[in-house]
Amino acid sequence: MSFDLQGKFLEIKENWQQLLVTLGIGLVGSLVFVYLKLPLPWIIGALFTTTCAAMMGVELWVPNWLRLNAHLILGALFGTSVTPEFLTNFIKWIPSMIAVTAYVVVVMPPIILYLIRVAKLDIVTAYFSAASGGLVPMAAMGGSVGGDEKTISLIQSARIIMTVLIIPFSFALWAGYEPTGAVGTGGTFNKLSILDGAILLATVIIGYAIARPLRIPTPYLMGPMIAVAIISMTGVSSAQVPDSLAAIAQWVIGSNIGTMFNKVKPKVVALTLIHGSITSVFMVAFATGAAIVTQQLTGQSLYGLVRHLSRTIAV
Repeated sequence: MSFDLQGKFLEIKENWQQLLVTLGIGLVGSLVFVYLKLPLPWIIGALFTTTCAAMMGVELWVPNWLRLNAHLILGALFGTSVTPEFLTNFIKWIPSMIAVTAYVVVVMPPIILYLIRVAKLDIVTAYFSAASGGLVPMAAMGGSVGGDEKTISLIQSARIIMTVLIIPFSFALWAGYEPTGAVGTGGTFNKLSILDGAILLATVIIGYAIARPLRIPTPYLMGPMIAVAIISMTGVSSAQVPDSLAAIAQWVIGSNIGTMFNKVKPKVVALTLIHGSITSVFMVAFATGAAIVTQQLTGQSLYGLVRHLSRTIAV
């Protein structure tokens, strides 16, 4: 990540109109998805509207360095989800985690094979498209090792959308679930003290600074995530990334991914989404079956297991 502030300023100065248009289009999508209470509304909504605009011929632009800085925020957000109760929950959920691991090991090979043979993707793109772990980490890591980031983003987005269409509606019908459209962990700037904020910021910077020379994949995401997870799990700090800051980061990332579809034909995008949807339905069905088997073996809540496995698919 470059710290050439003058170069960044000149880049923004030359392209500020395109940047405002792109972020404005992305914001519309984010707000619509927030209103509909859809999961990851700030990133998926922005990705949706900017992708549509790009395919319609609108020239979009968001600098990659801005997205990388947004990844620092999300890395910290992911890290704060690890709490001091992690070990207790880890022991409690060992059976379901074994089931999740077995599920991933079994389900990924046929998905990868489908994406290579039918969708005609290269092996790196197919692997990160099939991998469970979430849109942002998989797209970032896949792109860093030579995969097609826009294809990975589309397939992972299709997986999220299909999971949202199937799991929450099923829960709403049979378990009384109501979607919240939550963005982060509930943190706010009012709850974040100056000291906690300083510790969190320093941890993010140190995590990135350590991860980069170690050649850890996507150091701007993984470095802060690991470092913040350590201080959160050990109780050194319980600071939470403000949801508003997490929303801005997701909005920027979603808008940036949308710019990758400049001059891409709608047919290509539609075909990729179809492949993503087909593989997603298979994964949801397989996850439900794995949850039923695990419930029979362990006696744990079926709804909890389905929710846990569906998070593996889409989050």
